[in-house]
Parts: sequence; structure tokens; C-alpha cells
Amino acid sequence: MQRSQLIIFTDLDGTLLDHHSYSWQAARLALQQLKTQLVPLILCTSKTAAEVSELHQELELSTPYIVENGAAIILPDAKDPAHFFGKSYTELIDFVQLLRENKGYRFSGFNDFSVADVASETGLDLPQAKLAKQRLCSEPIRWDDGKDALAEFQRDLAKYDLQLLRGGRFYHILSKAADKGTALRWLLKHYPSPEKRNWYSVALGDGPNDQSMLEAADLAVVIPSASGLSPEPKNTTIIRAKEQGPNGWNQTVLEILKYKE
Repeated sequence: MQRSQLIIFTDLDGTLLDHHSYSWQAARLALQQLKTQLVPLILCTSKTAAEVSELHQELELSTPYIVENGAAIILPDAKDPAHFFGKSYTELIDFVQLLRENKGYRFSGFNDFSVADVASETGLDLPQAKLAKQRLCSEPIRWDDGKDALAEFQRDLAKYDLQLLRGGRFYHILSKAADKGTALRWLLKHYPSPEKRNWYSVALGDGPNDQSMLEAADLAVVIPSASGLSPEPKNTTIIRAKEQGPNGWNQTVLEILKYKE
């Protein structure tokens, strides 16, 4: 029986990156082991392509990466460097702003925020906050209205083929056709495996917006959430990390690598 090839998909904020400092240093050992063993690492995040590009280079990765909660896949060095799922940012914002004006919903999004506002809301420095505003196809919002209004807002979004995902800090508006799980499955289908082996996919995440990614993988790793809002994946094998953020990520990935040897 041919052995499968390990591939790892990971959320960033609160998972590979510390929830507060955004540092990945505590996962350095596991990251080095992945590189040594030639295990592809796919970043899968609510962050923008502009944000992830810098981290991608910092981690010395050459793999594709999934951005804006699965709304786009960036394919470095490909003829077509991006694959999109659903509506563009301009289409999305035009509808969302019109909906807010007509219905009086109380929320603010990154399109409303200045760079300084994004920095204040997220804890990012100003250069990183500027990158976070360079969006392609999704909008993070801070919801300032009630629960009933939120449910009605979700119904209104659905009429326009949009959805609302809960992340660690914000709600995220994006096309119904987009989520991290859909992007993971698309990438597994189109990303060539060495020696044409079958992929064995591991996904790591800490938030409700990671659930589709975790459920699409062969093995789901749930990282304890700093926000208290943990995903509850179904129909897949689950490991629960013992520590939050990159500490838990490092410990669990090293255990998986040892088991897969």
C-alpha cells in the first residue's frame, strides 16, 4: 500500500500566531521540522494577501496560501497567480453599505476604518494595519447591534449569496461560495503531490471560521481559543492541543510528525 504524503493547513491568528503579539517564534522547532521533512505548509487565514505575503516570505515558504477566510487562493509563480471564490470586494461593499443604509444596522467594517482605526481594533502596527485594509473579497466588521438584528442581517446577506462568519475578533462577510474548507478541497485537488501520492491533510485552527477547514481535513487539530469561541468539527478525527497559539501548535505538530515517520 502506497504511503500518503502529509500536508498541513493552518490558521494564523490565535493558532500559528500568538493572539496578542502575532509572533510565531514559539513554533520555530516544528516549522523547521516541516521544512526538513519537506512537508508542505499552507497558510489559511482571514488575513489579506498583502498581509500574508510578508509572513510567507518571513517563513521562507513557496507553497500556495489561502486568504480572507477561503475567498481567494494565492498561487505563487503560477500563470494565474490567484483563484477566487465568489464576489469581488467592490461588489460586496456596495451591497453591504446599501443594506446598512436601508435597514439601519449598526456595525463598522474595515472599509469604514482608517488605518489608525484598524491598528486600534486589532493591535497591529500601522504598516500591518495598512496591509489589512488591502482586501480582495471579504469584509471584517465589528457588530454593534443586537442578536435579533444580527440574525436578520444574516438573512439579508443570504439573499445576495453572502454569508457571515465569526472569527476571533470580528465577523467576516464573504460570498456563500467561499470558506476555508472549500479552498482546502480545491487546493488538494489541484496541488501536485510528490510521486503522485495521496495527500493526508492536517488542519489546525482555533475559531468558528476554521470549522469548515477542520472538517475538510483528514485530521483536525483544535487549538484552545483565547477568545473562548472554539470550533466543534464533526465527521473527522480530532486532536485537541493542550496550549494556546504557537505553543500548542508546536507541540501538536511535532507529535504528528513523530507519528507519521
